[in-house]
Amino acid sequence: MINSKEILADFIFAGNRVSSFSLDTKDVGTKGVKIKLAYDFDFTTKYLEKTEEEYIGTIEFLVSVKAKIKKSILFKIDLKMEGLFFGNPGRLAEETFIDMLELNGVATLSQLARAYIMSVTALSGINPPVKLPMINVVALRDKKKRNEKKTQG
Repeated sequence: MINSKEILADFIFAGNRVSSFSLDTKDVGTKGVKIKLAYDFDFTTKYLEKTEEEYIGTIEFLVSVKAKIKKSILFKIDLKMEGLFFGNPGRLAEETFIDMLELNGVATLSQLARAYIMSVTALSGINPPVKLPMINVVALRDKKKRNEKKTQG
């Protein structure tokens, strides 16, 4: 066994909350019909502060899911989940903390969002429940940065 003091992270997840959630469903006949799911993801750094003792960062992870049968929308899900993270400025550079917030923070929130949506859709009678796909967080961040450069330039 490895002593936890030797491997504790300098980047800490303090907690999360669902800041916004909606699930809209329609009564559409689904028997024998193929349903197409479309997923959209995004994230935003909501808050960033550095004190002598710690970095503090809040990130918001956004998920949008649409289920369609031909041109009819069967259901639509929108979720905003926020996560609070801390870092040790004595051991992490500010840029490293921001990288960890955008990568580790989004990865953490994506899995919490996955569990939340799966649970809510199961309890809402959607069968099978919606399982968010795994996402490549590095690719998400890179695409977001490219899109931001396009809108600025």
